[in-house]
Parts: sequence; structure tokens; C-alpha cells
Amino acid sequence: MKIFSLGLDQLTINDIRQAGYTVVMQNALPDPQQAAGHMLIATSGQAEISELRELREKFPDTLILYFYMERGVRGYYGIHLTCEELGIHFLPPRSTSSAIIEKIRLVLKDDGDERSNVLGVLGSGPGIGCTSVAGLLAGRMAAAGRRVILLGMNVYDPGYDRKPAISLDRIRPKLTGSRLYDEDFAQLIVQEGYRYLPGNCDYLSAQDYKENEMEYLLARASDNADIVIADLGSVPESAAWYTGMRKSALRLLVTHPKHEHRLEALMDLAWHMDLQPHDFKLIMNRGGQEESVSPKSMALRFGTEIFLDIPYYPMSSGKLPLGKKELAQSDEKVRSLLAAFGFAPEIKKKGMFL
Repeated sequence: MKIFSLGLDQLTINDIRQAGYTVVMQNALPDPQQAAGHMLIATSGQAEISELRELREKFPDTLILYFYMERGVRGYYGIHLTCEELGIHFLPPRSTSSAIIEKIRLVLKDDGDERSNVLGVLGSGPGIGCTSVAGLLAGRMAAAGRRVILLGMNVYDPGYDRKPAISLDRIRPKLTGSRLYDEDFAQLIVQEGYRYLPGNCDYLSAQDYKENEMEYLLARASDNADIVIADLGSVPESAAWYTGMRKSALRLLVTHPKHEHRLEALMDLAWHMDLQPHDFKLIMNRGGQEESVSPKSMALRFGTEIFLDIPYYPMSSGKLPLGKKELAQSDEKVRSLLAAFGFAPEIKKKGMFL
């Protein structure tokens, strides 16, 4: 299949070609018969929004990707909705070449040989316990005999109380220069059997991180671990958050029933990233505290499932002080996560995982 490109820059085209696709650069729309059975990527700089319906009618047998490149969110939702109604695939602003390639693979259902070992953990609001839950999962996976790296990819909160000798901002020069080596991962903080990179401690640089830097970090961490857990935090306005969301094979969303309205906004944002509610599993943290709606009702409303329900522990901070019952439940869930990643075959016998 050929990909006809109208408006993409040369560097992006080169990256798509390196991914194994045949790209034909166009200065004008191709002949509809020539493009039939192939794909057309058109940018908003070359095809106006008002021309989308005409474009769909002109190319009825062509897969169309519309890359909306205007900055800001004005009209963003409406344009995406228009594309959905017309059967046109949508690429949001700020999409990198890597994101475009992933979108192409998604549309063509061409996954290649790439298999991710990244587990994304995000929160529905600051202070919801995203880092604590990520640490809990990392510790239990390490206890199950796996090499685990927990990456603090929250650029607004390092998630670590003490001043660390190593953190996301301290390795930034290695990310920009693609000079992250295996021995660098050996220098990460070791706690409860896993290696931990605290998040960004330099708040002035929060918006400076680039998506390609985060992609490189995840790729190198994946080479040095069986499982990489990305602690994405609760603020979606960062390159780290977007990259972690895209690159994660599984996504766990730490939330609480009182965050129902925040969850709605997050799911709306996820829709624009071609993620559906079933792409997320909910972890209810601090269950039983100020619940205006039941966790089950909230999960049903959004079309997702509750993965783990952690009760509220008064006077606790940092490490979650799970009781025996909750610890057994979390270990069972960890086994299912490991099975999903190809570890610990999910064989049940007498109610136990072996």
C-alpha cells in the first residue's frame, strides 16, 4: 500500500519511510483512481476544514488521515467529530512522526513485531496517589522475580521527598544527546527490589521536555528491564505524559469516585489520542472516603473496569500500608499483569495462580 502525502515535511516523510512504508510526496491531490486502495495523509495547511466533505466524496475508496496542525484547542473537538462523521482518521496537533507512524499502523492494523513492556500509571488529579500505587505495583512485581524499572515521568512533581542524586532532570542531557547507557540504569535508586528514577525536580524545565526524549528514555529502560512502569502523574500537559500514554501497552488510571468529573475530561482527552475507555483499568484509591457515587457505578458509566480497590488508610503517606487481604488481592492482580506481558502463565489451580 502506498501513502500519498500532501503537506507533510521531509523529515516526517523520511521517518515514515524508515518504518517500512512507501510514501509518495504530492504538491497537489493525487488522481482518485490512482489513490484508490491506498492511503492519503493531508494536512490542514493543504486541505481546509470546509473541504473535508468534498475530499471524502472525491476519494471514496481511499483511507484518509487528516493532520490538523493548528496550535491551541479552538475548534479541535469539532474538527475531530467532523472527521469521525465522514470516516476520516484524525491526527491532532503536536503529533510527532512517531505518533503518525503509530496512527498509520493502527489504521492499517499493522502492529509489526513491536511489543511494548511499558505499564503506564496515571492519576485523575494531583495527590490521588499515582506514585504510591506505581511503587506498590513495582515492588510486588519485583517480589515475583521480575526486573522492574519505575520511571518518574511526572515533570511537575518528582514523587520523591528527599533530594535525589539522580532524577529525570539530572539525566536530561543524556536524553537530548541519546547517550543513555546500561550502566546509567544501574545507578538508579534501588528500593523494594526495583530500580527507581524520580521525576523532574527542576520545575522551570517542565515544559522543555520533548517527546522524542521521552521515547528514547522508555526504549532504553525497556532494554534494561522485564517491566517498565511509567509514573505519568496527573497533569496531562507535558510531552512525558503524552508519550507515556502512547507507548504504554497497558494503562492503569488511579482515581476516586469524587473525581468523576475529572475522569470525564480525561476520557475525552484520551478519545483524541485514539484511546477508548476499554484501554484503561481503574484503580480506586482511598476507597470508602467521601464517595458520592459507588466505584462500580462510575466504572459502568465510563465503560471501563475496576482493576484494584485500595481502601483509605488514615495517617498514611508514601508507601501504602496494605493489610493481608489487600496485599493478597494486589499480588493476584500483579500476576494477571505479568501474564498479560507474557510472564507467569495464568494457570489456575484450586483458586491459586501458579
